[in-house]
Amino acid sequence: MANILQSFQKLLKLLNLKKEEEIPFSDLFVRFQNILKQNNAAMELIADMGSKMGGDFVFDKKYLIDSVEELERILRSSAYDLNFMTKNKYLEIYEVIERFSKELKMELQGKMVFRETKKIYKLTEVEDGMEDMIGHKAYNLSRIINLPDINVPDGFVVTIRGFREYLAYNNLFEKINSFIQTCQEQEKTAEHVSHAIRLMVLGGEIPPDLRRDILQAATKICKGNHQEAYFSVRSSAVGEDGELSFAGLHDSFLNVPMDELLSAFKKVLASLYNTESLEYRRQMNLFHMEMAMPVLYQLMIPSRVAGVLYTLDPNKPEGSESVLSGSWGLGKVVVEGESTADTFRVSRMPPYPVVDQAIQEKQWMHVPMERGPAKPVPKSRRNTPCLTPQEAALIVRTGLILERYFKRPMDIEWSLDDKGRLWILQARPIKLSGKRKRKGQIIERAIKGHRILLKDRGIIAYRGVGAGPVFLVNSSDDLSKFPTGAVLVSRYATPWLAKVISQASAIVTDIGTITGHMATVAREFRVPTIVGTEVATQVLVPNKVVTVDAERNVIYEGYIEELLHHQFLEEPQFEITPEFQLLRRLLRKISPLYLTDPQAPNFTPKGCRTYHDIMRFMHEKAFETLVQIGSDPRSFLRRGGKRLRTDIPLDLLIIDIGGGVAEKTPGETYITPDQITSVPMKAIWEGLSSPETWNIEPIPVDFKSLMSSLTRTQSEEIMGNNLPGVNLAIIGSDYVNLSMPLGYHFTAVESSIGSTPENNYISFRFAGGVTEITRRSRRAVLLMKLLEQANFKVQINGDLVTARAIDLTEEQLIDDLRLIGKLIGFTRQLDVMLKSDTDIDRYFEKFLNQVKRTNINQPIEKRRDNNEKDNSLYS
Repeated sequence: MANILQSFQKLLKLLNLKKEEEIPFSDLFVRFQNILKQNNAAMELIADMGSKMGGDFVFDKKYLIDSVEELERILRSSAYDLNFMTKNKYLEIYEVIERFSKELKMELQGKMVFRETKKIYKLTEVEDGMEDMIGHKAYNLSRIINLPDINVPDGFVVTIRGFREYLAYNNLFEKINSFIQTCQEQEKTAEHVSHAIRLMVLGGEIPPDLRRDILQAATKICKGNHQEAYFSVRSSAVGEDGELSFAGLHDSFLNVPMDELLSAFKKVLASLYNTESLEYRRQMNLFHMEMAMPVLYQLMIPSRVAGVLYTLDPNKPEGSESVLSGSWGLGKVVVEGESTADTFRVSRMPPYPVVDQAIQEKQWMHVPMERGPAKPVPKSRRNTPCLTPQEAALIVRTGLILERYFKRPMDIEWSLDDKGRLWILQARPIKLSGKRKRKGQIIERAIKGHRILLKDRGIIAYRGVGAGPVFLVNSSDDLSKFPTGAVLVSRYATPWLAKVISQASAIVTDIGTITGHMATVAREFRVPTIVGTEVATQVLVPNKVVTVDAERNVIYEGYIEELLHHQFLEEPQFEITPEFQLLRRLLRKISPLYLTDPQAPNFTPKGCRTYHDIMRFMHEKAFETLVQIGSDPRSFLRRGGKRLRTDIPLDLLIIDIGGGVAEKTPGETYITPDQITSVPMKAIWEGLSSPETWNIEPIPVDFKSLMSSLTRTQSEEIMGNNLPGVNLAIIGSDYVNLSMPLGYHFTAVESSIGSTPENNYISFRFAGGVTEITRRSRRAVLLMKLLEQANFKVQINGDLVTARAIDLTEEQLIDDLRLIGKLIGFTRQLDVMLKSDTDIDRYFEKFLNQVKRTNINQPIEKRRDNNEKDNSLYS
């Protein structure tokens, strides 16, 4: 009775439903294709901008202006097409594009733009891409604070917003800009300008809310009585410790008690305008950049010995030694040259032995937690080495971890506390003198004896060399286990890999293109990347160490230190040019991908943080809209379909949206399989109609299964198909949307093929059956196993199977669609035969054998060599 009532209510609803004007599916599909093309154009443009980061191409500001304008045009065009498809569901995307456009234009004018942000961040709260907001010094520490075996003193940073609020509160913006303009135009006035600006800054008042926030943040990170705590208060100016060092040009203060934190803040701000800092900016042509000073606060470490490590000797970069200097107490005497220090030359190779040392008489030291000038070192310690060989090895080993993480030779300030614990106080790239090319004979000697695993397979998406243990990513669940420094290996170059790209030493994929989302993110993080190898997941063994040479497109077995070492010798001098600095700033708002999960709550227009995010959002929503429209075939019945005449008992209605069917005889109401010209539909039909695929023999159904099928909601309703019994195929020359309610189960397939792999995809859904949920779930598991064997990304929920494959070559897509065709026929009513879990493996093997016998070139067949013969499909 309940089912009859539901059916009656549906009928009334259909009769009373006011029909909206329907958009022709051909128009929707054209818009969808436009979005795909625009997405590819945007990705190619972003990739081109990213390629300029390598220094191999010359560009000027006009190139940047033109690129930004073209990206904006593409986004607006795609937004129009998306809203056409969705009947203006996403009008908000126009506001997002407009906001991004204004920000990028301001960047092109030399003004730094930041969206809503806090004035203070703990180092553990800092997110990717915040370097311009908090300065490179603080940002570098925030990146390593959560690395295993790396200790960084707890701290927080007052952001550029806090700096700007201070200047605005004291009405200093216009006054400072006027002085800076004078300094820029008249070389002899730097000292006068510096003195005047610093007096204004030091004489200002900290806004009350900022005073409160600084003191509250300091109190929160104190372990005990905050009145007894001491802090370091350090500059973290925009640009400092990045591609430009500003070493020693801004002020930092040690052993600062709680009651002097606010005055130290003003002193650090004032140091932004030191005479030396202004001269440096003029010499490096940096006045086009906004001057800003975030301030870094950290708890003081009870340092027993401290100093500086160069992971690579800047004077002998071809060598294989690190240079380590240290002295007793705080590292200030080493950094500022107040006293002599011990120097150790340490091998970069395990176990990191000390190869040479120069022990000096260390007369002066700064004592932690004590104010005032340096104090004499006790005579008994003056000529004693400040480090043991074991401590020197620990420091170098840790420094090389950071070198691999940052992918640059590093200048590291360190400290060992009174318990022997190593702390990292600062980490910045070393500046090597001159530009050195990798020497062929050195490289040949380095690789001699190392087995080549892959050579000239795929395409280089970002050049460089990386090494580490192979970590195979099969699903997004694996990302939480990804170890820093590993080589990321994946079947697909999917966007969700972006979550761990910054931690990878290199990336290798079977499938992918240099214009894909993942490759764009890899370039942003400068991770050596090779895509489209086809076989990496089969050749590269998990946990085995490999070296990925993305300069020559070779992957070697083992760790080749020399290859990694020599890539450091090419110092990127171009990175200090104004055009490059501007490009870097633009790409931070264009290139990173943060929207990686379509199911996440922030997958909305407001959740977009970059141009890349906007393109990703529109691409996904366009695809989702087309799938939803294609899942309800009622509207297509009124659009003039033709039935397929075939020996298979399959009543299939076909709607051609253009190029899917050969010329038809006027008035003919049927078409035959040989008239199908749609590439994806032909592939499905080849699999579906292949020998042994379609079983027409009746399969006995027990009473329990029959009653189960009669008392549950039909699967086509679950899948969104409200037209029971209608098998529908919407096809074009390069597109298919297939809906098939076969008996008590439902199958939906959508696929598109284009000129490049990123246009190609397959979406597959399957649900239902004639039996109870246990047997239907077994069939779902069987489908999952077969589809995963062909490298689909699969999810199951009860008897519902959803699968997707993307970034496929034309050959791969056709093979996969043939497989889908065979599965449609093979699994029809198969739930009846799956009486136990052991039947899953039995029918898994049966299907593989059938693939071999029918000689269909399937991706599954390529991965197995099964010669077992079986003449019965259902036995």
